[in-house]
Amino acid sequence: MSNLNIKRYELKYYISNLEYYNLANKLEYILKPDAYSTPKKGYFIRSLYFDSHDDESLYQKQSGDMFRAKYRMRIYDTNSDIVKFEIKNKSNNQIFKETATISKESAKKIINGDYSELLTYNNKILNKIYIKFVTRQYRPKVIIDYTRDAFMFDFFNIRITFDKNLSSCNTDFDIFSDNLHTIPVVLEGKQILEIKYDTILPEYIRKALQLDAIERMAISKYTLGRRFFKIEQWEDN
Repeated sequence: MSNLNIKRYELKYYISNLEYYNLANKLEYILKPDAYSTPKKGYFIRSLYFDSHDDESLYQKQSGDMFRAKYRMRIYDTNSDIVKFEIKNKSNNQIFKETATISKESAKKIINGDYSELLTYNNKILNKIYIKFVTRQYRPKVIIDYTRDAFMFDFFNIRITFDKNLSSCNTDFDIFSDNLHTIPVVLEGKQILEIKYDTILPEYIRKALQLDAIERMAISKYTLGRRFFKIEQWEDN
């Protein structure tokens, strides 16, 4: 199946519900909605994150490692027959995603620990994931659900998203289930603003988003999803 490699800058902020509605109203007039997104409604995203037996990815994030990676499956519909399998690499402020697609049946086998299924695709990215999962004993850790409201600007490949109502589950890793018991993971009344771009964020977009008035944060959905199950006293961000 197809591979996709994306490298870009990524900025994240917590915003209030009121700030979200104000900014979404502005962006409707200066940017175009994502093809899958209805303004102020958005679309569903579910990610299943994997980590090593000793939580390698989690502690790379918490210790602020300059170079780090997370491994996840992602779907946009519980009835989907196609699953994205991603390595999300980070170097300082720059994100580099390596993405391959697998079938629903393959995803189920991998979730149940049959990592040899990754090798059946003869795919460079999936082979890389196989080596990591086998050598570092990776396994499913947490499912994260949320709704994304997204806007785009083709120049500079700019994508602005509002991720709302994050919830997590760490007891059931069936990403195709419609009956997961999830719990909220973000403080009440807060949503996540993410800004992604290749090279430049135009000043008029920066002003429309009022970035000078909000504090940039090192937000990790994976870390947030694990926050209620932590053993050590590491940061919640």
